[in-house]
Amino acid sequence: MSRRDDFRDVAKAVPFDNSTNGFTSTDVQSAIEELQNTVLTSASPGFSFGRSGVTTANTYLQNETVPSNISGRWVYLSNGTVTDVYITNELTTTYTMEVYYHDGNAVNLTLLGAVTVTAAKGAHFPVSWPVPNDKQIAVKVAASSANSPKNVVCGLQLAGNP
Repeated sequence: MSRRDDFRDVAKAVPFDNSTNGFTSTDVQSAIEELQNTVLTSASPGFSFGRSGVTTANTYLQNETVPSNISGRWVYLSNGTVTDVYITNELTTTYTMEVYYHDGNAVNLTLLGAVTVTAAKGAHFPVSWPVPNDKQIAVKVAASSANSPKNVVCGLQLAGNP
């Protein structure tokens, strides 16, 4: 038996109070392993998309300086999920943003979901949109948008396994 296994047995014997932290573990060893799993699956790449000026309906935000439907952000996580959408813009207005995944170069664009900012300069939206591994993500102002955002930035938070 290795020295590490000796400590594992000790840690398993130490009770862990999970009443205040959302853990399910009841011993220290399990809590350490639960924390490791949580860090691995929730340490997210944060993706950001943006567009300068007034951004009209059906316009894709850019990934760096390239329209995100041409070259989006690559999703390298397995069991990837978009967990949060953050949007800001210069104007207090109402508009809808759509998030897609695709194969690159505007091929196989598939809608993940949409969020609507209502009479505000920005908003945060908790979501749960599964996204396949080895796809790219794109963001655009929806065709149905009531107004056009100006100098808009959209951030996405993802969780998954590396």
